[in-house]
Amino acid sequence: MQTLGAKKKGSITTYIAMCLLIAASSSLFNPVLSYYLNTELGLSPLHISAFFIMLPIATIIVVQTVARFSDMGLQRPAIICIASTFGIASSFILLMRPSFLVLCTIGLLCLASYPVSFPQIFASAREYAVKYVHGSIMFTTFLRSLASLSWVIGPPMAYAIALGVSFNMLFITTAVMFCLVGVTSFFFLPNVMEKSKASTDAHIKWWTNRSVMLLCISIACLFTAFSSYITTMPLLVTQELKLATELPGYMLGLAAFLEIPLMFLAARLAKSIGLKAVVIIGAVSLCIFLVLLYHAKTFEHMLFIQFFSALFIAFVASMGMVFFQELLPSIPGQATSLYINSSTAGQIIGGALISLASGGSYLIIYVVGGAVAIAGSLLLFLVSKPPKIN
Repeated sequence: MQTLGAKKKGSITTYIAMCLLIAASSSLFNPVLSYYLNTELGLSPLHISAFFIMLPIATIIVVQTVARFSDMGLQRPAIICIASTFGIASSFILLMRPSFLVLCTIGLLCLASYPVSFPQIFASAREYAVKYVHGSIMFTTFLRSLASLSWVIGPPMAYAIALGVSFNMLFITTAVMFCLVGVTSFFFLPNVMEKSKASTDAHIKWWTNRSVMLLCISIACLFTAFSSYITTMPLLVTQELKLATELPGYMLGLAAFLEIPLMFLAARLAKSIGLKAVVIIGAVSLCIFLVLLYHAKTFEHMLFIQFFSALFIAFVASMGMVFFQELLPSIPGQATSLYINSSTAGQIIGGALISLASGGSYLIIYVVGGAVAIAGSLLLFLVSKPPKIN
């Protein structure tokens, strides 16, 4: 598939637009999905849990498979166009109020396929930055901050549309967003991959690279701990600690606000002290955060410790992706997808840790999560330093 924009040089503006559109469409879609399944489709917690186990597993398989083909020469603009059609299809399937069987077959295929666009746009952005911008890390960090900004605005807007108007309006809005992603990619996004490298480098066996595998395990451990916090924190705050019901929103909003400037700090530090050191700092920050969370009992303490949460996201979520890209510079599609899939695997395991709260307290989750985070942090010391970045 040859897009009209593939042969163009492209521009920074195009990448800014693509990043905002892709992140915005996802931020409108994902936050309300579990609520929609429960209230609109009437699914039981068991059915919802089963679906949310199948979805990330399917996403990992699709994203990593497509990434391999993209590094073999399949054009990234075309991949993003196709992924956007799956996003449109996902919106309309949910609009039709599907049965559980349809949701777990056709719906699962569509919902697992549209996330392909996220690693592909960042892989393309890296190739573009190396070729035209002469400094990939600051460009990638800037685009990653835009994605974070979308997630500050998107979830509240999603709930406002779904609860204030209707889910139908929300899904129509997301379909329009995915349509804009496809149109922008088809007409404006360049294909900057060098064909001479695509055929040979795509066959690199990254799974034989010790550092890459250690980094995969480390990122999975860190996101296991963090996702268990994200999932259970509202319940800990409101049910166990009996604090204000609006506090979880303040906590997440403050962390999202702080992480944007911290991302640029991480990019600058990566140039001076190295990527590995920056990611280790972020990992240690998560360990500190979980210890402080265990002892936090007041409104003020919960807000204060969000600095360490934001530091983890800024230093690991943004620089972790660049770390993979620097370890596997010739296959950016697979490198970026490895980061996405490692963090997704952590989210799956983190969700399973919720069962530990059956003993009567959510705090045990953070004890186990802290131990897993420490293990992930220690593994980072065994990862080789990537080449010096610019």
